[in-house]
Amino acid sequence: MSSPHQPPGQYPGQPVPPPQAPQQQVPPPQQPFQQQPAQQPGLPPAGYPPGGWAPATQQLPAATPTRPMVGVLGLVSVLGIVVGLSVSEDGRTGWDSVNAWGGLALVGAVLAAAGAWGPAFGLRGPRAPQLALVGAGLLGLFWVLLVLPAVGSNTSLVTTIGVLAGVAAAWRSQPPDGGAAGGTPSW
Repeated sequence: MSSPHQPPGQYPGQPVPPPQAPQQQVPPPQQPFQQQPAQQPGLPPAGYPPGGWAPATQQLPAATPTRPMVGVLGLVSVLGIVVGLSVSEDGRTGWDSVNAWGGLALVGAVLAAAGAWGPAFGLRGPRAPQLALVGAGLLGLFWVLLVLPAVGSNTSLVTTIGVLAGVAAAWRSQPPDGGAAGGTPSW
């Protein structure tokens, strides 16, 4: 008779074999993929791409739809700065009080539109949007230092519209990914 601690079928004093792991059931081997017949003559079978097919890669179009808008905003910026500085009010023009700062504002307005006009002058890649941001910075500096103190005049309103149009042109000329084309800075 076997003891309560001895597995059945074993004699006393005989070594106990180590427990065996339960056997796992192996799934039957899968059948190879069977080609379905084409439903229409001349078409490849379902599940297979046609010969020579490769997945499409997304590329940004060379001319983005915002380029005309940036060009118009840049033109409004340049015209607003020129008109705001050139129109006489109370017998004086803006050029009389701002002197060379007016030239800086014009350079800023032209640079702010670089996103639209830059490719025509050979600016490729991230350079045009970077120059547009520099132009927006120049316009902002000009506005804070020279236009804001005389904000009550009519010419200041026109100049402010020019500055805002330049800043908007620079903002709209930035790439959609928020950085330089290609995702990495070029500097």
